[in-house]
Amino acid sequence: MEKEERRENQRTRLTKRLLRESLLGLLAEKPVEKITVKELCEAAELNRSTFYAYYQDVLSLYYEMGNELVDALVDYVRTGGVETEPMLAYIKEHREMFALLIYNGQFMDMNSPLQRRVFEETIRYSWPAGAEMDVPEMEWKYVLQYMFMGGSGVIHRWVRNGCDMEPAELAALLEGMTETMMRAAPGLARQVGKKA
Repeated sequence: MEKEERRENQRTRLTKRLLRESLLGLLAEKPVEKITVKELCEAAELNRSTFYAYYQDVLSLYYEMGNELVDALVDYVRTGGVETEPMLAYIKEHREMFALLIYNGQFMDMNSPLQRRVFEETIRYSWPAGAEMDVPEMEWKYVLQYMFMGGSGVIHRWVRNGCDMEPAELAALLEGMTETMMRAAPGLARQVGKKA
């Protein structure tokens, strides 16, 4: 019984690995919305009933893979701190996965559940800084949105360009821009308050 269960678990892992590898291969050619179950199964050399034993559709597999990648990044940040250079080194090490799953033609689409999750995690780690600088909550939300969209746009471009700068160089650039914005945030908030 136990041996049979182990064999079944191995078969499940192998099947899922084949489907994942095939999906990544297809994502290199076209967006996920254009990939059908039929062509994914053909690429994995599996039948459709096998696919449907594990997933409802191609998007469910895509989101499972993307969420695992985001979870791994969040865990990495939680254990290693929110330092930019190690985070960028992690992204560079997993560049293909980030390029295909997070930045696959969806330039900062906040309707994308994966990009929205990255945004929410960023906000969670950045939120206390606003209180420390006495920035009113409403203004701080806008500042964080601005910084996230700008920083994510830079990282998006970097990933799509094959990580053409070293993580340390890009980290210095991002940290310089963020520091400038953080210094300006309290003054900007006061200006907004005077105009109201």
